Amino acid sequence: MYMPNTIVIAGAGRIATHLGKRLRAKGLRIAQVLNRSASSARELATELRADWSDDWADIDRKADWVLVAVRDDAIAGVGAALSPYVPDALITHTSGATPGTVFAPWFERYGVFYPLQSFSKERMPIWSKVPFCVDARMEEDVVLLKKIAKTIGNLVYRVNDEQRAVLHIAAVFANNFANHCFSIAEKILEEQDLPFELIHPLMEETLAKALLESPAKMQTGPAIRGDMDSMLRHLEGLRMHPEWRDLYIDLSKSINPDLEFSREKRAKKS
Repeated sequence: MYMPNTIVIAGAGRIATHLGKRLRAKGLRIAQVLNRSASSARELATELRADWSDDWADIDRKADWVLVAVRDDAIAGVGAALSPYVPDALITHTSGATPGTVFAPWFERYGVFYPLQSFSKERMPIWSKVPFCVDARMEEDVVLLKKIAKTIGNLVYRVNDEQRAVLHIAAVFANNFANHCFSIAEKILEEQDLPFELIHPLMEETLAKALLESPAKMQTGPAIRGDMDSMLRHLEGLRMHPEWRDLYIDLSKSINPDLEFSREKRAKKS
């Protein structure tokens, strides 16, 4: 199985940057970076020692793999814009929520190359721990994408569009929503001049237990115990933040559907 000789990256954000650097570090040639922002395209292309352009029509016509790493709502538009110039290339996107078939109107060879990780500019991914979820219309392209993923990482899975959509929902709960709760906890502590570091060990232990056993079996706290006295005191402590009070109630009832937060009980403590 050959490896792509001419890789074009469409996009210059966090995912494009991290994947581009990793691909190049593992010996794959990035020929070109395309992005609507000329400065961003130039910056990433300089790091990757590649050509660049802010015009989709300038795509390298020899491209055999086009890696689209843009916002979900821009993926289809990028595919449509590139198709007249590289109709025979394999085109993939990096989204967890968008189906690979988004490219079907314009390309015969299409698929998904989705790294299941939250990327930030400040942190270097531990690539051996990043799961790559790949899929493609043609079996030979699935084999190729698996080979590329195995070259730059360690964990490779074939995940179809339906499975990946559900996986992305789970990832939002585990990452985005969990991080939002961390952010609220940090702000609550800041209001009392308490350091966020106070609950770092608790956060670490929570994750460690969730990875060790089913998180449902590891659930603790006043909601699972039905400890209404504690929860009403918490709601009193959140009286200045009604949006957090509502979130507290909704999450508590999600943990324990038998809980009843009547208006009278809320009013009593408000």
